[in-house]
Amino acid sequence: MELRPDDQARKVQLEKELDEASHPVTAAALSRDRHGEFFEFAPSACFAVTGQGAITDVNRAGVALLGLAREEMVATPFSRFVAPADHALLSAHLSALACRDGPLTLEITLLHADGSPFFAQMDGLRLFRDGVPLLLLLVLTDIAARKTAETALREQERFFRLIAENLGDFIAVLDLEGRRIYNSPSYKKLFGATENLIGTDSFAEVHDEDRPRIIAAFKETVRSGIGQRSEYRFHLADGSIRQMESVGGVIRDSEGRVARVVVVAHDVTERKLAEAQLQIAAAAFEASVGIMVTDADCVIQRVNQAFSVLTGYAADAVIGLTPGLLKSGRHDAAFYAAMWESIHRTGSWQGEIWNRRKSGEIHPVWLTIATVKCGDGSTTTNYVATMMDLSEHKAAEEQIRHLALYDDLTQLPNRRLLIDRLQWALAACARSGRRGALLLIDLDNFKKLNDTHGHDHGDLLLQQVAQRLNSCIREVDTAARLGGDEFVVLLTDLSENGAEARRQAEAVGGKILATLDAVYELLGKEHSSTPSIGVTLFADQRTSVDELLKQADLAMYQSKAAGRNTLRFFEQSLSA
Repeated sequence: MELRPDDQARKVQLEKELDEASHPVTAAALSRDRHGEFFEFAPSACFAVTGQGAITDVNRAGVALLGLAREEMVATPFSRFVAPADHALLSAHLSALACRDGPLTLEITLLHADGSPFFAQMDGLRLFRDGVPLLLLLVLTDIAARKTAETALREQERFFRLIAENLGDFIAVLDLEGRRIYNSPSYKKLFGATENLIGTDSFAEVHDEDRPRIIAAFKETVRSGIGQRSEYRFHLADGSIRQMESVGGVIRDSEGRVARVVVVAHDVTERKLAEAQLQIAAAAFEASVGIMVTDADCVIQRVNQAFSVLTGYAADAVIGLTPGLLKSGRHDAAFYAAMWESIHRTGSWQGEIWNRRKSGEIHPVWLTIATVKCGDGSTTTNYVATMMDLSEHKAAEEQIRHLALYDDLTQLPNRRLLIDRLQWALAACARSGRRGALLLIDLDNFKKLNDTHGHDHGDLLLQQVAQRLNSCIREVDTAARLGGDEFVVLLTDLSENGAEARRQAEAVGGKILATLDAVYELLGKEHSSTPSIGVTLFADQRTSVDELLKQADLAMYQSKAAGRNTLRFFEQSLSA
């Protein structure tokens, strides 16, 4: 290293001072002779300097530390090897060392021979001989690695605190007994304050049922050094319970032993609730009700298995299509316009609708459509439709209606339905001017059949009579059973002319007589049965339903009085 001009002048001055201090140097030399090997081969860099800072000697470690030969350093100011920023620190240290007993220590930045800086620890001590201070002994230790480690440690600590104090997760450092040493500020969410947490039991707030498992996981972390992942319930001071999830880690000491346990936990209560809701939604989606989800443009995005069972369409066959493939054709444009008006106005619609299955079969469903909005409710994102098959319900309704309006044995309309149709026929006659007829039919000697052969034979006869009556009339006419062995035939849309209407009714009555008079096959036995028929005509609503039935009944008794198996019309004289 080449000396600068000012350093050269300083060297000349120091050489002069060394000449004046020849006796101390001689004394130092004698001392070095006595302890030469210790000084020369000491593992630390040792420098002997005067009170003014001139180097008088340096050992091998010092030569290696600075990277210069001994002769280049002797009689050179020690400050030459100190970073300029630390010159004042060195001067103050040397002055203090020259005036006091005992060592002084400081950290200082030194310069290698190439001018590169490095950190060193300087320990200084005055050397005496016979009570007279001779020189200052400076022992230098390269602490660059230690400084780097300390810097890294401080950086790690800063980074750790940055994470711990800014993340929402709960970070705790525990001793090996599970007591809290550190808690991140986020713990205020749980405890309100964290000042009194230091030294407290970290397991105290864990749910009683979960605590043994969590303590066991903690002990396993301490034993193995491997962090454990756990879920548990956590009691808050207000009595509420939160669901927590945590993972552990360890901090080891310089000898590699586990010294601390770090636990990072986060509150998963909302996530657990959301998962539960999703499970419920998933279960509901796969319920027995058909579900279809479309986007805002009514393009099908998802359907459940029940939808496929209901419609016959597999999911991959309908995704990307529109619900229009289910239209039955039974509903007009006005129906769908009203449906969508309700959806847009109220957000939903429900009602009965007829859909078409993949097979082409038309069936009734109860349809509910709900609108799904975006987070702020401003835009429709999806439509969710649920469909419940009403086929069985409709069949049950029809069965109930049938039982209410039809005779269970013969499947003919009963008295209730007959009266409804008779009222309708009277109104129709009043509008059209055409006439109608009511034929009351009673089976001759029916009681004798029941008494002789039993009700099973009688029931078979009634069923066959019903079939024969239907074969004698038009579709617009009605054959009904009043009860027992009494039947009624309602004829509508007869002629406007009374005489012609009478001939039309008489012709039907004659056909019935002939048809019912034919031999019956009842459980392998032949049976003959004849009817007695009473007929009354009507033209408008001036005659009540009850009156017409009474008139037909009177005429029927006239038929029986005439010897049965015959027909008689009601004459006004019969009611006199």
